[in-house]
Amino acid sequence: MIPSSENECFPPLVSILIRSINRLPLLQQALASVVQQSYSRIEILVVAAVPDHPVMPAACGPHPLHLISSDCPRHRCRAANVAIDAANGSYLLFLDDDDWLLPGHLEKLAAALMEAPDLLAAYTGVQPVDEDGQPKGGPIDMPFDALRLLAGNLMPLHAVLFRRQVIDLGCRFDENLDLFEDWDFWLQIACHSRFVHVPGVSACYRIHASSGVHAMVPSVGPAYARIYGKWRHLWSEGQLAGIMAQVWNYPELQERITEQQEHMTGQQVLITEQRNRITEQQRLIIRLEDRISALQLQLRRQDQLLDERKKHIEAIWRSSSWRVTRPLRGVSKVIAYLPLLNQAVRNPVRAWRFLRRAAGKTRDWAGLQQQLDGKIRADGDYSTWISRFEPASECYPRLRQIADSWHQPPIISVVMPTYNSDPELLEAAINSVLGQVYPHWQLCVADDASDSPGVKALLERHAASDPRIQVVFRRVNGHISAASNSALALASGDFVALLDHDDLLHPLALWFVAQCCIERPDAGLIYTDEDKLSADGQRCGPYFKCDFNYELLLAQNMLSHLGCYRRSLLEEIGGFREGFEGSQDYDLALRVMERLRPEQIVHIPRVLYHWRIVAGSTASSMGEKPYALTAAQRALTEHLQRRGITAEVMPAPEISLHTRVRFPVPKPAPLVSILIPTRDRANLLRLCIDSIRELTTYAPYEIIVIDHGSEDADTLQWLDRFRQSGIRVFQERGEFNFSRFTNQAAAQARGKVLCLMNIGIEIITPDWLEEMVSFAVQDGVGAVGTRLWHPDQRLQGGGVILGLSGVAGPSFPNCERGNIGYFGRAALHQSLSAVAAACMVVRKSVFEEMGGFDERLAVTFNDVDFCLRLRQAGYRNVWTPYAEMRHDESASHGQESTSEQQECLASEVAFMQDRWADELAADPAYSPNLSLGAPAFSLAWPPRVADLS
Repeated sequence: MIPSSENECFPPLVSILIRSINRLPLLQQALASVVQQSYSRIEILVVAAVPDHPVMPAACGPHPLHLISSDCPRHRCRAANVAIDAANGSYLLFLDDDDWLLPGHLEKLAAALMEAPDLLAAYTGVQPVDEDGQPKGGPIDMPFDALRLLAGNLMPLHAVLFRRQVIDLGCRFDENLDLFEDWDFWLQIACHSRFVHVPGVSACYRIHASSGVHAMVPSVGPAYARIYGKWRHLWSEGQLAGIMAQVWNYPELQERITEQQEHMTGQQVLITEQRNRITEQQRLIIRLEDRISALQLQLRRQDQLLDERKKHIEAIWRSSSWRVTRPLRGVSKVIAYLPLLNQAVRNPVRAWRFLRRAAGKTRDWAGLQQQLDGKIRADGDYSTWISRFEPASECYPRLRQIADSWHQPPIISVVMPTYNSDPELLEAAINSVLGQVYPHWQLCVADDASDSPGVKALLERHAASDPRIQVVFRRVNGHISAASNSALALASGDFVALLDHDDLLHPLALWFVAQCCIERPDAGLIYTDEDKLSADGQRCGPYFKCDFNYELLLAQNMLSHLGCYRRSLLEEIGGFREGFEGSQDYDLALRVMERLRPEQIVHIPRVLYHWRIVAGSTASSMGEKPYALTAAQRALTEHLQRRGITAEVMPAPEISLHTRVRFPVPKPAPLVSILIPTRDRANLLRLCIDSIRELTTYAPYEIIVIDHGSEDADTLQWLDRFRQSGIRVFQERGEFNFSRFTNQAAAQARGKVLCLMNIGIEIITPDWLEEMVSFAVQDGVGAVGTRLWHPDQRLQGGGVILGLSGVAGPSFPNCERGNIGYFGRAALHQSLSAVAAACMVVRKSVFEEMGGFDERLAVTFNDVDFCLRLRQAGYRNVWTPYAEMRHDESASHGQESTSEQQECLASEVAFMQDRWADELAADPAYSPNLSLGAPAFSLAWPPRVADLS
């Protein structure tokens, strides 16, 4: 053996010692696991424990391999000592020929020893597996306990990496033992040093009929006796006392077992209750299936009627009278706008003058509509919008009659905690419940030990006046979570609605919630739009929300207010959790959401909750309650942990009152293929590629340039240089078709992840690819888009909104830096129906599953179409503002100025409107109360919701 020292080289040499009994398939698996280790300095010694062992190669992967043969059988302990004597490494690790290591095993154990130079051994967790390599029971991964080691082995053989100094201290395998020789060896080392425990599983321990343990089952009992007999005379008085103490703890352990059994009995009762609920749900499903069958029959009848009307309409279109009256139909659209326009400018003459000027500036109805919407939006305010479009009080009696006709109308319990409330505001809050058009409600109030006598008298008066109002007075102040749970304990309704003691419900709030419960019987969580109440009682600041948006929920509590929860779900999760005050409703929403499918979270796109702006309220500023931010981040962190995701939660950089989640990039990071189409424009291509190479911190990636017939000499020269520097360049011929070029390049890409990038891109944030890949690899995520800036620092796009300008458009065009957009949506990660392919990241497997881009869309909207097909297949498309880049859009697309380009654009617009008509009319990532004609996120005049008048 060549003497070696741990300090001679870095990192230290590790000797892997394998005792082989000629089970070659298993041995090959063990050796392969050594090759996969990330640790670099390894030697492998295979000690034959049987004669006539096959010859082994001199190397295994990059590591030298030595076979120590034998003419006769070797006892397992003798083979171990032979291996120790032949090892050259500073660190040693045994690996039986039927076990294997997981990647990173050696690296983490060696790092632990290097960080603890005074200790002799380090160990980690091991997963037992059956004969087929499938997990068998839980992992063996216990913290080190020298006393417990006296009673039994804590560590399988290959879980431990030890220093060769233990050999100099006299530690050897006892060749008189037939079993538990590794346990005996660890006891020897433990006499000199404790062991470092590195938590986590990184090796597999095979248990099968021919393994050492199972082959010697009859001798397991005597083998324990031999170990105890060898070591008990060496036990100190302290060790013996410790063992006796554990024996005396047996009754306590027995008591704990009894408690656990009682807990399991209680759980069994809960399981029985759950089964009963499932039976009820199955009955509900049967009723719903009957209803679906009836509706399908009705739908078939409607389809027949629709076919007849289509034929009638086609006949009208073919008629000469239809062609003659075309100008009049355009006028009718304009006439429909006149009442709104007149109301906006408050002068019929001015309205007509504006209309004439607008008509002279545009050639089509879409352009005229945008100008009309812009004028109405500019001259109309939110109060005007409310009076014009919200259901008038005159329709309330009819809506009450509709509610009276509902079979089994749901009871909605309104939960309201109070504490030293302003009596005037509390009175208004209660009156807003009393004033509900829907009568089947229950108001559950919990007063949190208020010391204001006026509050108690007010609550008692209301409770006495209406049996639907129930009040509990807490004797001890417990803060809002405890008080909310006290109120929740009073609730008996089907759904629970949350109301703060100084806010108001819209008169139709519970009517719409009840209607939703009836139309969507599987709903578990219902939420609505909201606005704020100023100090003088004026409604302002409406938040028109999108449908359920998981990535946006990770950034802000988009579900409050008004949030309504199925009461049985709140009982299952135990209601509100104390310790999350200030964000207790966010924590509640996250825990309920975890138990629901996305389609069971229903959005009512109407303002039904009025959030009062008062001193100390988060309606005024989240800074009023800084503890709420801490609680929100903790709630979000624990939510991700429950999903098995280790991610970093932090304040959103541009909106510290909201959150950002940084998901980890897998290890090893997947290869990303960056696909860049080009034609001439060498200066822009160089800028794009140089910015990638100089700034990108992600690795590994490859760059593929798709050249479509470049003729410029400078460009051709640079393409040749790029080839020489390792960039792959594909030449494409024929008519320009971005979709075809992209599909062909994607097929040639080596990466597991694709990044589609326009030539006009210049990277800004170095970790842009980490950010986009971290989202793209999440379950259920399709395409990932990013924040693009014009060269003059105006926002080019904060994502894509469907329906804008007829098909789709950017959400916050020309927004200045620092402007966070509509309720932060220009600065928070979120799901969108579509993201732009100017820079889009998607897993290659997902791209191929969708069949790539539709080559019928040669120039425009191919990215939108691709994203809509992703959404149709159940994927979420994500937009993140934390990967930023500049984009010279004209460099990528140019201007559609020629007649051929105009025809192509018109054709692709028609294709999208025909294929995705329903989707373009109702983007779930947008609101029907927001405009499709005027700039995105401005009020829609009129909104695209049902008119109840």
